[in-house]
Amino acid sequence: MDPRIVLLGTGTCQLDERRRASSVLIELDGLRVVYDLGRGIADRLADLGLRQDDVEHIVFSHFHPDHISDLIPYLHAAAWSRTDPRSRDLHLYGPRGLEVQMMRLLSLFGPDTLGREHWNLHLHEVRGDEIEIEGRSFEFLDLPPAGNRGLRFRAGETTVGLTGDSNFHDSAIAFLSGVDLGIFDSGHLTDDDIVELASASNSPRLVCSHVYRPLDLDALGQRARRRGFSGNLEMGSDLQVFPL
Repeated sequence: MDPRIVLLGTGTCQLDERRRASSVLIELDGLRVVYDLGRGIADRLADLGLRQDDVEHIVFSHFHPDHISDLIPYLHAAAWSRTDPRSRDLHLYGPRGLEVQMMRLLSLFGPDTLGREHWNLHLHEVRGDEIEIEGRSFEFLDLPPAGNRGLRFRAGETTVGLTGDSNFHDSAIAFLSGVDLGIFDSGHLTDDDIVELASASNSPRLVCSHVYRPLDLDALGQRARRRGFSGNLEMGSDLQVFPL
């Protein structure tokens, strides 16, 4: 597979015909990782032609429903699909509390409903600031306020940062500073916050995701450029592809 990022969903908890909940597919030299799996994302994976065994690693930024809720239909299909049953183990990664939260979620239906004997579900609760997946390292950094962890990594000469569900603060600026492609939560930010985040981080390419409201990005980009921003500020859309 060619290295790329695919925005599976750029929305929030809002029901929007154009946007599913926030999620990103990462494909890097044979490694495939899904970052968050909220409402509608299981269908987005099917839209891309990905079968159950094509996805072995899912990272959760935090435990809000719009970031984890499609795990239930995804596991249900893994166990009971007549055309695409799962045969490979599935690994879930997340911040402190992952094991408790997943056990609570899965207990609503029971292991006989969501699991089968021919594959296992592995939970990896990340205590530090790094995740290693099949020998590749990802920074997994705290971005308040929801217990959220952003994901930052290198793909060749490109550094990518995914903020997940993050408010505006100094740690978000530091997280996006130096990245070549930043996909950030614009839904919890004011217009002034977006301008400040762009101008202070000065990332070459910033993409708005986790979208709650319409944004005038031409006006915001002009304001940011007057403050020294030299990159591109753009709106993300579902199933948008970024080659790496």
